[in-house]
Amino acid sequence: MTEPTNHPVVTLKENRFPLFSLILVILAFALTAYMAYLNYEVTKVAGAQLIRAQQLQERTQTKFMDQYAHFLYEQAQSARFERTFEVRQKHYADFMGALSDAWNSAGRKNAQDLDAALHQLAKSYYALEPFLDQGSRLYLQKRITIFHNLAKQLIGYEQNKRGIIMEDKSTMDRMIEEFQDFLYPLLFEPIHKEGKNGESGEIDR
Repeated sequence: MTEPTNHPVVTLKENRFPLFSLILVILAFALTAYMAYLNYEVTKVAGAQLIRAQQLQERTQTKFMDQYAHFLYEQAQSARFERTFEVRQKHYADFMGALSDAWNSAGRKNAQDLDAALHQLAKSYYALEPFLDQGSRLYLQKRITIFHNLAKQLIGYEQNKRGIIMEDKSTMDRMIEEFQDFLYPLLFEPIHKEGKNGESGEIDR
């Protein structure tokens, strides 16, 4: 007679520990993954903020350097203006004086004095050239040529052409004023930048 086989009975209490351990392992993996995700997000946000901070710093530095460079440029321009002021003043006075002498010589019909005045006018212009941009030089060259021809024409008129003489004298008066209005701000107003001078000088009047 065979003896009955006794099978071990696994109770719920004995099976609870492995199940609890499995849950703990799963929770540990989940927590580790969550912490890794949080760390990734924090690192990403911190990296983005760092990049923005660096970009802002670079823009600020660039702006500061631009402002500083502009300041140095203005200081250099101001120093140059002060150093050359007396030279500009002398050549400007010579130029305007030559215009006035030419006008008076034409009025007196003194050809010799007129030639001397026109020669002085040309010399004075060449002395002013270093302070003028290309547009201003072209403008003055055209106006000086017109003034030169008008003075020569005026001195050759006979007395019976009085109407023409008065008209040409008025034209010469107006041209002298135009020379003054054009040159003075160009030479003696430091607000005028050399880049802006070309705008007025390039106008074909």
